[in-house]
Amino acid sequence: MNNQLVNSNTLYLPTPETESTFSLTELKQTLSRQWKPALLVASTVCIGMFLSTVLQTPKYRSQTLLLLENNKTQQSALVSPGQQSLNTGYSNLKDLSTEILVLRSYPLIAKAVEKVQQEYSDLTVGNVIGNLSIIQANVNEIPTDVLVVSYIDSNPERAKAVLEALGSTYVEYSLNRQRSQAANAINFIDQQLPKAQAELDDVAKKIRNFRQSYHIVDPNEYASRVIQFRDGLEQQEKQAEISLAAAQRRYEEINRQLRELGQNPETIVAYTLLSQDQVYQNLTSRLKELESQYGLGSVNFHDSYHVMEEFKLKQVELRKLMKERAQQILGDAVSQVNLEAIIVNQGSTSQIMGINTANTQVSAANTNQAVESQGGSTQVSGTISTIQNLASMRLQVETEQASLQTQIAGIQRAKTQVENTFNSIPQLQQYYAELTRQFEVKSGAVNYLMQRRQELDINKAQENAPWQILEAPRLPNVPISPNLQRGIFLALMAGGFMGVATAFLLQKLDQRVKQVEQVKQIARLPLLGTIPKVEEPVIQINGETHSRAHYYNYSSFTEGLRALAMNLRYTITETGKINSLALTSSTSAEGKTTVTYNLGLVLAELGLRVLIVDADMRKPKIHKLAKLANDEGLSEAIANERPWTDYVRLGVLENLHLITAGSTSPNPIALLNSDKMKQLMQQWQEAYDYVLIDTPPIGVMADAKSLANQVDSVLFVVGMERATRRAINNSLEVLRSSQCNISGFVANLVDREFDYYSYSYYDSYYNQSANGNGNGNGNGNGNGHHHEGRMQQLLQQFRRRE
Repeated sequence: MNNQLVNSNTLYLPTPETESTFSLTELKQTLSRQWKPALLVASTVCIGMFLSTVLQTPKYRSQTLLLLENNKTQQSALVSPGQQSLNTGYSNLKDLSTEILVLRSYPLIAKAVEKVQQEYSDLTVGNVIGNLSIIQANVNEIPTDVLVVSYIDSNPERAKAVLEALGSTYVEYSLNRQRSQAANAINFIDQQLPKAQAELDDVAKKIRNFRQSYHIVDPNEYASRVIQFRDGLEQQEKQAEISLAAAQRRYEEINRQLRELGQNPETIVAYTLLSQDQVYQNLTSRLKELESQYGLGSVNFHDSYHVMEEFKLKQVELRKLMKERAQQILGDAVSQVNLEAIIVNQGSTSQIMGINTANTQVSAANTNQAVESQGGSTQVSGTISTIQNLASMRLQVETEQASLQTQIAGIQRAKTQVENTFNSIPQLQQYYAELTRQFEVKSGAVNYLMQRRQELDINKAQENAPWQILEAPRLPNVPISPNLQRGIFLALMAGGFMGVATAFLLQKLDQRVKQVEQVKQIARLPLLGTIPKVEEPVIQINGETHSRAHYYNYSSFTEGLRALAMNLRYTITETGKINSLALTSSTSAEGKTTVTYNLGLVLAELGLRVLIVDADMRKPKIHKLAKLANDEGLSEAIANERPWTDYVRLGVLENLHLITAGSTSPNPIALLNSDKMKQLMQQWQEAYDYVLIDTPPIGVMADAKSLANQVDSVLFVVGMERATRRAINNSLEVLRSSQCNISGFVANLVDREFDYYSYSYYDSYYNQSANGNGNGNGNGNGNGHHHEGRMQQLLQQFRRRE
């Protein structure tokens, strides 16, 4: 056999979720179990605190209100703007922690104690500091400049005297501090004012040098003017570019018209300029006369004639002079090629304009030819005038273009200079701004020092103390301690807390199992049943039940055993259904014998043949529950040769038989482990449906281990608040080491109020008043029994399952 179930049809009870957090149920359960030590500790603490409160010496408290210096008087001792800003924020917070520490300082307290020590010689500085309280007053959670100074003493008159001495000492201290601060501030200002004035003069000198060096009063205004000038230059440049574009278009149009007239636009201007020069025109006239003479001479002479040769030389000389003059007038504006062409064509007015007239050598005798020549001269004269106008216009346009180009170039140069000047302005602005800032800071510091110097002189001459007593101390009449109501309340609270803490501490130190869920986690076995804790754990058989109310008082106990019986009926081991069952526990007083006997009653009540054997030969109890004599029993059945049936006793039911333990044996283990015991077990299993064997606790005695392998299964009984975790573990280790079959465990003595697995709901169900005048069977005749009807239902249910 082993300790594992092969198959089980056990009807298990539902498993609740384990609560890991604190609950009121746990508190109630803990207090119900540990109420005696908890009550003892709570009472002791409560009485002790109450006595300490009652026996206290009465204490009296007197208080006074002290107004500290306001913002105006605080600022009067400041010497710099930076210090003023910091102290202003500090004052806005109204943090008087520093002042409170000063007021609680030893020197000030000692001065106050000296004033009252003549009247109260036992008063010490240490006592005053220990009983003195100084807090900052708040109005609607807003801190104020008022301090609440209170003093506690057993003598109310001394408490008032101490506060009066402290108040006068604090006022004197504030006045002396004001004078000292004013004197120190004046000395400091006298030292700092010359330095501040020198620094201010140095910054003013730098500003003056800056303006003289750059000829700028204000860089910001100068930057604005530069920007305006730059914008004006850009506008002028755009206008000049527009005018230049228009001039270029006119220039192109004039060139086009000159080309249409057969003139070269590149030389026509040169012709015009030369025609306006008197020297050049004289040379031209001389050249024309010489050419006319040469033309007339060519009619009569050959070209090689010396006269003709002179004409040619004179022409060359004149052309050379004309070229030199033209170069002086035109300069480099005309190329050498165009210049040669101009000189060559300076024969006549018509040649200058590029118009071909009739040859002077042609005869003019014909009258018609003369008339035509006169008309042609008129036409040529009009064309020359047009060309001269176009040439003059072209010259003017060229002059205009040159002027506009020069203007644009000048504007661009000016823009470049302005841009360079503008780029240097930010540095000048930054430098000037820094100088201005330094000047303002230094000027403000000088002005502030001078103003503060005057205020300090005024404050130094005043005799008003900055701190004032708003409310004088009063003589207290009612003691503040001991506070009886508060003492009682604290005593009750402390006592209750210590009592609860003691209960929880004892609960944690107690190793006994208290809930079924704990046993399940330790044993790791199936839960076959839970038996509630009742005053009289005995099942009343139907025939003996005469009072309905008496039966219902134990209905939860009965239902727990019936649930156990149902689970055992359908628990299957390796050899089949359980026929013989040994019940054991980890220690004594767990209710193992009670469960064994009552389980036999339940099984017998179901119509099964049941034999209960008391194998606990050391402390037998079955005969007490069954109210039988124990003169003979199991020990005699094993030791003697008489049939075992001679030792069988009848129970309260016909099908319930019992074998008591018999006389005490010096060696029970030998008897239980004998061959005779094994034979008896086989005979009992054949004769009965169930054989229940009550054994000693396996954690205490080894008797149960001798029977563990002789029965079909072992049922482990655990008594709540009786068995410890260690005892359960040790007992289960013994059972598992014996390789026996453990069907599961039954939880006994379960608290119906605190444990989920209890059957408390059966009590409320069975204790309900029945309607009518019957006894609960529903027929109203008073002769029926509700319990008999329920037993019939259970028997029918068991038979259906079989």
